[in-house]
Amino acid sequence: MTYSLFLAEKYSKIQYTDLTANAIQKAKECIIDCFSCIYGGLSFDSSQITREFALENYARGNCTVIGNDVTLVPAGACLANSTAGHGPELDDTSSEAVLHVGVIVIPTALAIAESLGLGGAEVLRAIVIGYDMHIKAGKAANPQTHLARGLHPTATCGMFASAITAASLMGLTIEQTANALGIVGSFVAGNLECYSDGTLTKRIQPGIASSSGVTAAALAAKGYTGPKGIFEGPRGFFHAYCDQPRPEELIKEDGFEIEGISFKPHACCRFNQTPIDATLENCAGNNISPEDIKSVLLELTETGYDIVGQPAEIKFDPKNVVDAQFSAPYSVAVACIEGKAFLEEYSESSIMRQDIREFMRKITVKHDPDLDRYFPEAWPARVTITMNDGNVYTTEVKYAKGDPKNPLSWEEVLQKFNTLTAASNLSESNKKQVVEAVKNLEEIKDIKELTDLLA
Repeated sequence: MTYSLFLAEKYSKIQYTDLTANAIQKAKECIIDCFSCIYGGLSFDSSQITREFALENYARGNCTVIGNDVTLVPAGACLANSTAGHGPELDDTSSEAVLHVGVIVIPTALAIAESLGLGGAEVLRAIVIGYDMHIKAGKAANPQTHLARGLHPTATCGMFASAITAASLMGLTIEQTANALGIVGSFVAGNLECYSDGTLTKRIQPGIASSSGVTAAALAAKGYTGPKGIFEGPRGFFHAYCDQPRPEELIKEDGFEIEGISFKPHACCRFNQTPIDATLENCAGNNISPEDIKSVLLELTETGYDIVGQPAEIKFDPKNVVDAQFSAPYSVAVACIEGKAFLEEYSESSIMRQDIREFMRKITVKHDPDLDRYFPEAWPARVTITMNDGNVYTTEVKYAKGDPKNPLSWEEVLQKFNTLTAASNLSESNKKQVVEAVKNLEEIKDIKELTDLLA
């Protein structure tokens, strides 16, 4: 049996009643977090351009484009919603698979459920399945080598996650589901050359992945076929996209992967989360004022160093928001000076501040091989601050705030939601209704009861 047939059969058997209480609660937290990120990203140029494109080029349907009163077919709604959700760099992550999940799986699940008139329990089941597929595919791809090849696991592996999420809600047969995986496997893309110049392409990749997944499932439902050996075949995903893949990860039976998901409190790349946490902890714990700092040494894992520490000419001189979101020296500098690193700290005006630019000159970023032994189960960082008076303070953070081993509480998840929706057209009453609907999602008979609140 091929991997795609195995996965199609496995996920077709999972019912809502098979889900653990923790998986259901995590799915609800992920939904709220995803809504937070989408609303937080609605005003971004990348979101507005993509939304305008979707409204112009996709047919009208009954799927919500969040923050808009026009509804589209599933692929169009997914493109707009997923792209918006990825813009702020605040969407949930899997540490071991090194990818973002909710921003692809949740828009897919909501769009298909809206199009078919399905209820909340079915949406929760599909979300748990989608997270499982995405994270298992990410682990199997060997994320360190995948990233080293310039590929974005969120996008490449997210295509399969969207397809399985859509297929599970559409009730496709095992054969059709395997076809959907094979079809979407021919769409796989997600290049990270945008890291070199701060352009916008990374933000649209989740949108492409979610829209591709629902397209593949719809084609499979009509009888279109795809290769059943899309993962392991001689020209399949592992051969074409991966170095030293770990295919056994696809078929591991070790609980629901969603239970290990992480949330992000800082508006930047996941590799900057522990550096910011270490900086904030160091400064607060030692009552440090930025003007009294002589130098800062930031030490990272090899993968982290390659993504947020290099090339130095970009990371120490960010030209735009994307540059800053993927710059360790900028993130440490703004955290030192402002005591936080949220959306305002990654705005165009903040990036050009002279005091932050000057502070970055005090920072050195290095790769410490000793930290690599923890990765990817943990994404550690060490920050050493040397003061003008000669005192030296070092803080190492292994698990970022929001990691399951250093979690955000439900109240903190809601605080993030309230903060990121503050500038939206959602009234306070609407926000409360959204939260209550998600808290009791399994009781909702038609998902429109929730999504109508988001238009």
